This record gives sequence, C-alpha cells and structure tokens, in this order.
Amino acid sequence: MRYRWQTGAMAWLIHRITGAAISIYLLLHILAQFGLKYDQKGLAGLRDFLSAKVVVIILLAFLIYHGVNGVRELIIDFGNGALYHKKLFWVMMVIGVVVYVATLAAL
Repeated sequence: MRYRWQTGAMAWLIHRITGAAISIYLLLHILAQFGLKYDQKGLAGLRDFLSAKVVVIILLAFLIYHGVNGVRELIIDFGNGALYHKKLFWVMMVIGVVVYVATLAAL
C-alpha cells in the first residue's frame, strides 16, 4: 500500500510551512527594526537580507498562499465547502496566482 498525496493534505502541509516561515520572517524583521532603533551595526546584515528582492518575492508568495488558503479553509469550515474542497483549492490557487502576478508587476 502506497500513500498518495491528496489535495487536502498538501494544502494543510503547505499552509503550516508558509505560516511558520511568515512567523520567522516577522520575528527577524522585529529584531532588525530593534537594531535600527538602537543603532546596532551588527544587525545591518540582517536588515539587508530581509529587504533583498528575492526574499521579498518569496515572502509575497508565502503571504498570498497563506491568505488564500485561509479563506478556503473558512469556506470549508463555515459553508458547504467540504463537498467540493478540491475544486475550491484549485480556484483559490488560480486567484492567488493572478494576485501574485499582478503584485509582481506593480513592484
């Protein structure tokens, strides 16, 4: 018997990973701002890393996925979304990609 990755399990796992990554970024951002306030030169490298274009683009993808999947989970929990959760996942991912591309174009 082999385990098959299913849409709900993948969505759950990626949602947890993006949530943890966003939390870590937020903690590092607060630490970097603390260093900026008290003029600590040691945190300048951290500020440069957090404001790098690649990090911002990845963070944007994580934020959009996490938010869109959170809305999907709300629909599933408080509506009739459990009946069509796979289709809802793909609809929300298309919406997320459109928002992501539009936001990247605005950068």
